[in-house]
Amino acid sequence: MLDISSGPGQYLLETLRKWSNLDISAHLRDRDPGGLEAARRLAAKMTLTNVTIEQADAFDEQALAAIRPRPNVAVVSGLYELFSDNEMVSASLRGLAKTIEGEGYLIYTNQPWHPQLAFIARVLVNRDGDPWVMRCRSQAEIDQLVRAAGFEKIAMEIDDQGIFTVAMAQKTLRS
Repeated sequence: MLDISSGPGQYLLETLRKWSNLDISAHLRDRDPGGLEAARRLAAKMTLTNVTIEQADAFDEQALAAIRPRPNVAVVSGLYELFSDNEMVSASLRGLAKTIEGEGYLIYTNQPWHPQLAFIARVLVNRDGDPWVMRCRSQAEIDQLVRAAGFEKIAMEIDDQGIFTVAMAQKTLRS
């Protein structure tokens, strides 16, 4: 498994612990050293040895394509909605399509809308200290970016308010 913007990676590390009887490993990547240090501490606390943790850019297409071992499942959670540039998102998705093994899977999130966008932008700052301006994309838009990179969406869940989605796509043979 691969998470390209893992932060502390708690949900993936908990998955590894829960399924410790299976031969699986996780590769956690993020640009934030603090989040990665938290991931290292949590992995150590859980006594997990099947985890690789590294600082990296989630939008670097070539670096993503070069990840080895190649994952069967990649996760992008809470990342793309923070960036307005579709080319950045597309580069990331193309890199994932190149690195995911065979007809592996991509799990991705989206935020089609948020009732407090203006409030968040006025009050909160992002990691770079800039106003936290989120980019809501329609589900059709993010699904189109995913499809253009070489994946086909096969499932999706959405919360009751329609604010957050989690989708799963499978890499196609044309990728």
